[in-house]
Amino acid sequence: MRISKPTPFSCRSALFLPLLLSASVNASAPFDACPTEAFVIQKQSNIPKSYGVNLATGSYIILSDDMGTGNGYNGVGFNYHDNYLYGWDYASGSLGRTGNDYQITALTISKDSASATAGNFFVGDIAIDENVWYGYRKGKGLFKIPLDDPDSYSMTVVPGSINYATYNITDFAFHPTDGYMYSISNGASGKLLRIDPATGEASNLGTVITSSSGNFTFGAQFFDPDGNLYVSNNSNGYIYKLNVNASSPSPVLFAYGPASSSNDGARCALAEVVLGDDVDFGDAPDSYGTLLDSNGARHTISENLYLGALVDNESNGYPSPLSDDSSDNSDDDDGVSMPTGFELGESAILLITATGGDGYLNAWFDWDKDGNFSAEEQVISGESLNDGQNTLSIDVPSWAKAGSTWARFRLSTQQVINPTGGVGDGEVEDYAVTLTETGVTINYYPSSSTYTTLAYEDLYPDQGDFDMNDVVIQLRLIEYVKNNQVRRIGFEAQLAAMGAAYHNGFAVHLPGVERSKVKESVISWSIDGVEQTSSPLETGQSNAVFVFTQDLQQYVTLEQGCQYLRTETGCETAYRTTWSFEIPFESPVDENLVPAFPYDPFIFATPNTDHGLAAKNVVGANPGRQLEIHLKNQEPTDKFSTNYFGARDDASNPGASQYFQDENGMAWAIEIPVTWKHPKEKVRLDDAYSDFVDFAADSSGSTKPTWYENANQSLTFND
Repeated sequence: MRISKPTPFSCRSALFLPLLLSASVNASAPFDACPTEAFVIQKQSNIPKSYGVNLATGSYIILSDDMGTGNGYNGVGFNYHDNYLYGWDYASGSLGRTGNDYQITALTISKDSASATAGNFFVGDIAIDENVWYGYRKGKGLFKIPLDDPDSYSMTVVPGSINYATYNITDFAFHPTDGYMYSISNGASGKLLRIDPATGEASNLGTVITSSSGNFTFGAQFFDPDGNLYVSNNSNGYIYKLNVNASSPSPVLFAYGPASSSNDGARCALAEVVLGDDVDFGDAPDSYGTLLDSNGARHTISENLYLGALVDNESNGYPSPLSDDSSDNSDDDDGVSMPTGFELGESAILLITATGGDGYLNAWFDWDKDGNFSAEEQVISGESLNDGQNTLSIDVPSWAKAGSTWARFRLSTQQVINPTGGVGDGEVEDYAVTLTETGVTINYYPSSSTYTTLAYEDLYPDQGDFDMNDVVIQLRLIEYVKNNQVRRIGFEAQLAAMGAAYHNGFAVHLPGVERSKVKESVISWSIDGVEQTSSPLETGQSNAVFVFTQDLQQYVTLEQGCQYLRTETGCETAYRTTWSFEIPFESPVDENLVPAFPYDPFIFATPNTDHGLAAKNVVGANPGRQLEIHLKNQEPTDKFSTNYFGARDDASNPGASQYFQDENGMAWAIEIPVTWKHPKEKVRLDDAYSDFVDFAADSSGSTKPTWYENANQSLTFND
């Protein structure tokens, strides 16, 4: 059904209309068998008040303003065996029964000695496989009242249960099939408990929900037939859902219900959770949360609050490209106009048309195009809208990715809301949008089609055999610049040779660029074309350091009979591992703050591996990240051990900004700005390239600057 104005019962009253009618005709009668809604009992001004809540959307109505007794009604459960509600009536200090008139009738019960001192109960439910009400008091035990005989009710303590009565809960619910009660405990770390009604013993199934902003109090807890536990947080009415049958239960914020400082709930656990009539869904691809099974964004259609002029009634989401807007040629996504487009790093104007007042707008853009809306992609948060057209401005981040993506807009009286889950009013509209980028200059080093070569000797702090082929990496650097600011950088690299027996990692350091400047969540990188999910941004560093790998050896594939990768005659394998990075900054960085090309690429000793006695003696253990080898006069990172300065052949002088060179100015790492032919195994660099000695001896770099063009071809590795 598509409507331009919702009909009077399209909102919260339609779902529960049959209950209200039956209440007026059959006072004190039982409910219809296994109703689908959840019953929530709240105490307001010492008067119990009942709500009917649709767990799928969070929409609710008041069933009774006054349930006919004072002081409260708690520990309530729905009795599948006779279709009444039973709970603890604080006014009478006894069990109460409630039919479809929503009035409490106190029952006369006898109590054993333990029950007589138990006091009032706020935790309770009714078993599925037996006609018994169970109540729990911390420090007192688990108690039960059989309900088979309406003329005789007796309350007894479950033997031995006082020994287990230590858990802190405010409600529990019986599982529809396994016979146990389940509850999520209160506090900042909610634990899933499975409680045995025969003993009262609770098994801790693990922490399933945590909060850094306060404690949870789950006063109302319910089940559905599929083993999904729904828990409502008193303070804000948020309804979480988790499947207790899952191997690792994990809750999602499923809907937004009524909040109260005093909350209790009951539901027929054998009834499906149904949407009801007049529900609007989004239509973005399902990765964004569109279908009900994906906890899709959904709103109970309200007669006085929606976006634009049209709103859809749907039984489920219709994810793009099969959206119902396309299939029926009538698009109800008509509340948002985008006149300016979306250019990276610029502002954009949104024209929002709201029908009805007192609504709040929340909106998200998938800036990184990863197929979901994250918290940092929320562009509008609880913005109050006026009836009619509203003009809003948003900033398109410079780290966003150009191309096609999606945006979601949600209007509701719920001010704080997620991009998914159910809401009791308003509308959701999803839009395909295009992000553009203009005026950006792309700078390549050394060029868009060539690589610079990095060659390392890994026997530091000894000079070693100085064949400079222990690690040979070919690297291309890319900068994306607009208005003299670098928006993001890129690396393209390949492993050209490894003549080392030791294990080495490879990384690139950005001196002077703080780690916090990097938009870590949006880094994209791949190895041999396979996208990586871990972050390459190293922790424990003040500046940004990107680790390509902790161990290059794992990417070495040797030809038969070869000891090393591409350093020996006859070992001319064509295969080379490749890396590709794109690294956005949180906000653009001034060009003069970004280090000059080639930045600071370096190798380091792979942690927990041997790197020779000389390296080990300096720090007293296998060095790991304490040993780094940088280009000449590049300062090491925070993880480097300064004990290596001046050790063995190293003649570094940090006070004079001289690093990683010996007394003759020879370095353990060199950069050659071309695709370079490295020396063969055990051939010294200065033998293969005789001009290198003069070049290295001149700190200005003006002597023999093109030393790498004059090779003894018989001593270099040739493909």
